[in-house]
Amino acid sequence: MLNTEMIAEYLLDCRVLNLSKRAIESYQSQLNVFYGYLRDVHDLSELSKLHLKKFILNCQEEGKKETYINTILKAVKLFYKYMTNEYEVTNITKEIKLLKEPKLLLTIFSDTEVSNLIKFYYKKGFVNQRNKLIIEVMADAGLRAEEVRNLTNDNVKEGYFQFMGKGSKERVVKISPYLEQLLKRHRRTKAGYFNNLRNYREIEDFLFISKSGRRLKNNVLLEKVVKDACIATNVREEIQRKSCHSLRHYYAQKLLKNGVNLYTISRLLGHSNIKTTQTYLNSLSDSEILSSMELTPIQKLINEEAL
Repeated sequence: MLNTEMIAEYLLDCRVLNLSKRAIESYQSQLNVFYGYLRDVHDLSELSKLHLKKFILNCQEEGKKETYINTILKAVKLFYKYMTNEYEVTNITKEIKLLKEPKLLLTIFSDTEVSNLIKFYYKKGFVNQRNKLIIEVMADAGLRAEEVRNLTNDNVKEGYFQFMGKGSKERVVKISPYLEQLLKRHRRTKAGYFNNLRNYREIEDFLFISKSGRRLKNNVLLEKVVKDACIATNVREEIQRKSCHSLRHYYAQKLLKNGVNLYTISRLLGHSNIKTTQTYLNSLSDSEILSSMELTPIQKLINEEAL
């Protein structure tokens, strides 16, 4: 069985399971990297644990980070799990452990920086108001860029968003009164903008649309909206990812600092595994952790009994 043929079959199975296009493309890229290294291996039966160990060592010698290596290993493990279930293939990846990754502190936007990003688009016109609201939705509701892009008017309920998140899982996220007002204003501005065009243009039923009234087909515009504002407002160099996802990190950390429990945050973010959410805890400094604890358990008990 040629590796390329089996990879193609596995990716087809991923499509049948309704995995996102982005996830499938990532698996394909990661498996191509792995089997690109094993140029002399043309059959899965020829592959051994030694090949895997040599691949890991080669990546380390090239200076690849643990996160990068683990991402590829995870894809290989999933591929072999599929092959073990479908064919009589020995799963050689079972005994290969993932590398220990260093706990990196996430540097997120400050309140002032987020405020400045919003103010950057505080100008008249449909496009500026749309861009401003894109940032506000991501910072105030923690949605992924793809989720923001695919929001329709039906997803906006009274006080919450309801939509299908990553992995085709239904998700609800609270809409603050502040954001609710902005959404109503955006609808009025959008309707006014397209109604006043010289040539009538029918618009698609998405919350955020292009100047031509069409849905946003990818995340490029959303990423540009955030990056342009970051550059214009001189966001700190320490924040390497000046992206939509950084606004999601901001949302999660603000909830943590405000005392929202980790399980609730995990549900709001649409994480399938709470371990993913725990990475946001790692980015809280000691001083932030101490300042977020207004009362210790016994002190709170004493205060309540004194009332």
